[in-house]
Amino acid sequence: MGDKNKKILIVDDSLMIRRIVGMILKEFNYDVITAENGLLGCEMAKANMPDLIIMDVTMPVMNGIEAVAKIKADAETAHIPVLIFTSLGSEHDIQEAQAVGVAGFLNKPIAKDELKSAVSALLSSSNDS
Repeated sequence: MGDKNKKILIVDDSLMIRRIVGMILKEFNYDVITAENGLLGCEMAKANMPDLIIMDVTMPVMNGIEAVAKIKADAETAHIPVLIFTSLGSEHDIQEAQAVGVAGFLNKPIAKDELKSAVSALLSSSNDS
C-alpha cells in the first residue's frame, strides 16, 4: 500500500506505558507521538492530526475523559477515533468515556494482540468514511 504510515497519539502519564505501547505500535509500522497529560494530548491532537488517539483516564492536569470531550468538541479533531485505557473495575470510567464518544477500550495491563487488533480495526474502519 502506498499510503504513508498511520500516526497514533499515545496520551498517558506513565513513561513506561508510553514506551511499551509506542514500541508495539512501531513494530506494526505506525508513527507514534506521545503526550503525558490530557491537556498536552489535546494540543498534540490539534497540532499533529493523528489517525488515532490512545488515551489514559487518570492523569494530572486534565484527565482522559475531559481530554476526549475537548477533542470531540473541536470541529478540527472531532473525527479522530479515541481508544481509552481502562483498568479492571472502572465501570464509571467506561460509562463516562462512552458518554463523550470514545471508539473503544483497551485493558491495562496492555496485551500486544489486543492492542494490535483494536488499533487496526479502528484504522481500517476510519478509512472507509
